[in-house]
Amino acid sequence: MKQFYYALQTLLRGKASVPFKVVSLGLGLAMSILLFARVAYEQSYDTCFKDYDRLYQVWSMFITKGENPEPQTMNMGPLAGAILENFSDEVEGATCTCRYLASWPLYYGNTRFNERKLCADSLFFQTMGIEVLSGNPVQDLQQPNVVYLSESLARRMFGGDNPIGKVISYNHERDLTVRGTFADLPDNTTVGAQAVISLPPAWAAKQMNYSWDGGDSYYQYVRLRPGVDVDDLNARMKKMVEKYLPERDSWSYAAYVQPLRDTFRQQDDVRRMYTIMLTLGLSILFITALNYALISISSLSRRAKMVGVHKCSGASGGGIFGMFMLETVIVVVLALAFMALLLWGFRDFVEDTAATKLTNLFEGSRLWVPAATVALLLLVGGVLPGRLFARIPVSQVFHRYTEGKKGWKRPLLFVQFAGVTFICGLMCMVMMQYSYVMSKDMGFSTERIAGTYLPFKTAKECDNAYNFFRSLPYMEDLSAAYGNPLEGYSGCFINGENGQVLFSARFDACMDNYYDLMGMKLKEGRLPRDNSEVVVNETFVRLMKWGDEGVGQLVHTMGETVTVTGVLKDFQINGFYAEPMPYIGFKTRQFNNGLHFLLKEPFAENLQRLTKDAAAAFPDKTIDFTSMEQAMQMMYNPVRVFRNATTVAGVVMFFIMLMGLLGYTADEVQRRSKEIAIRKVNGAEASSILRLLGCDVLWVAAPAVLLGVLASWYVNSLWMDMFTSQASMSVVMYILIGLAVLAVIMGCVLGKAWRIANENPVKSIKSE
Repeated sequence: MKQFYYALQTLLRGKASVPFKVVSLGLGLAMSILLFARVAYEQSYDTCFKDYDRLYQVWSMFITKGENPEPQTMNMGPLAGAILENFSDEVEGATCTCRYLASWPLYYGNTRFNERKLCADSLFFQTMGIEVLSGNPVQDLQQPNVVYLSESLARRMFGGDNPIGKVISYNHERDLTVRGTFADLPDNTTVGAQAVISLPPAWAAKQMNYSWDGGDSYYQYVRLRPGVDVDDLNARMKKMVEKYLPERDSWSYAAYVQPLRDTFRQQDDVRRMYTIMLTLGLSILFITALNYALISISSLSRRAKMVGVHKCSGASGGGIFGMFMLETVIVVVLALAFMALLLWGFRDFVEDTAATKLTNLFEGSRLWVPAATVALLLLVGGVLPGRLFARIPVSQVFHRYTEGKKGWKRPLLFVQFAGVTFICGLMCMVMMQYSYVMSKDMGFSTERIAGTYLPFKTAKECDNAYNFFRSLPYMEDLSAAYGNPLEGYSGCFINGENGQVLFSARFDACMDNYYDLMGMKLKEGRLPRDNSEVVVNETFVRLMKWGDEGVGQLVHTMGETVTVTGVLKDFQINGFYAEPMPYIGFKTRQFNNGLHFLLKEPFAENLQRLTKDAAAAFPDKTIDFTSMEQAMQMMYNPVRVFRNATTVAGVVMFFIMLMGLLGYTADEVQRRSKEIAIRKVNGAEASSILRLLGCDVLWVAAPAVLLGVLASWYVNSLWMDMFTSQASMSVVMYILIGLAVLAVIMGCVLGKAWRIANENPVKSIKSE
């Protein structure tokens, strides 16, 4: 109890520095804990299922000669059933799911529910290990128009009423009967759904291709029995696939299974971000801890006499150490309270930057993250100075404590300077890349274009819809296509004259004016006039090795031979995350599926009018219009989020560094005040005093800044690998960043030392 009293009294006597300690620790802890929690959150993806270590996802590869295709998580429909049938000794369960058939909203009465949904077969819950709260899904999901709801969705739909037997609507197109409920799934799962609709009846109705002849649109999962050799299973699976899809001369098909938990965390961009966020978090944490240690140790000369008095009164070294650690704990508790207020006050911004809710980051199973972070902070920021205080001799009661060695200070400053420079370099690169991808020409326009998917069943409905939209006074142009360059397209094999597969291309079917509306440019030739003609892009021509003779060439694809009438300039598909892809475009006359509208200004106001007018004209359809500019912003949202995170981290680390630097400079000025006074008595000018103190810091700052610049260059290269088109940050830019950081450092040192350099030396000598 006495130790607590003494620690509290010490803090009250040094109340001028306590707010700075609390704020710097609070900011540092907030950033480092958020980064570590985000890493832990992502690394725990798909661990919510029972015995998740036995749950595997099925992957497919369509292999053409001369290409190294990326494995894909979408498979042909019968594959999961074939795996269960052929490997019953190794496979406990297998399931097939599809999201495309559950892409529209649910309705209960007139209330719309946009929660995630999927279609699945009857073994879905059994295979995935999801707790079923009511119902018998093995029987129910074999029936048509059956749905299972998550516990929370059922509560939102029906309140306290029993959901079993209730009828809801899928997109106002067909009724679904609720036959059961299941436990809620967390957000960090790739299989997340709050409604599961029966899938086998959709196959029977031929709503999607369910065969070994294409139709690779299904996500599939298997649950293995304990002790199965996965490598052996994958090797045998290759032979199994050959029974259903014999290897051909020009292409082959392969399937394998991989732990479901690895589906998300093994993605290249996730692994890069894991490395970067972990590096950022550790940098901020150690800089925060070392800054606290630096501020604490800087008070050594002022507190030495107090420690001596305590030791004269019988306090041991361990007691002094415990008192200092208790003081550190009090400051950390105050910093945690400040952090909590920050997170709550800026909750929307924090959740936007973290790309998930705070409740997800600090869910019970991840509370070890803030606990471990605080423990590491106490270890570095508390134990190091605490041991120095505990070693102060009793004789300091009778002497003025002066420690001439700065070896313990300089490494702390070095780490801070290097860390701040690293963050500044990373921040500049991220900001440049975000600006670059948002402004770079993608080969098509997004300005004033809105889109929606609105399928019509008959040609008459298509014509009526076209005439309705064309008549709107704010409509400048409209067209239709099956796909969208931001969202991507379906693929098709391009064959040679003898039938061998040459490569896979993205294909679309568009109305005549689609390319003009989208701002896509013809390099040569003309648009197709009927189904026997196509346009291709420059990448397609290059892969076909036609040179400059694309127009007039024949293309063999999807069982047909078509003639190329035009070559489009390359446009970016899936943004700058992917290399340019070969594209082939067919002609369609129907105003159907993917509708595109070029609106007059003011765009935002006219988009609202379009939504209202379309809902009134088509009350039986769900119509959601999306601005293509907003869609592009969403595509690059991870870059924006990372930009915000690095900016906040940079500001926080800069603030912490400045506090440590100012504390160090103040301590140096106090420690060397007599030396400075004697130099001035002997004729030294103020400029030479400033040069003396400045060079002392510069010898530490220069190599630290150089190391920080090199570290930022290396991490920037890792992050930029996500993009096929990259902004360039020259060596000159890195040099300027380093010089700017050095300028701030030297400015702080010289500004703090200005008073003592111009002070009357008699004052310093008299104080001795």
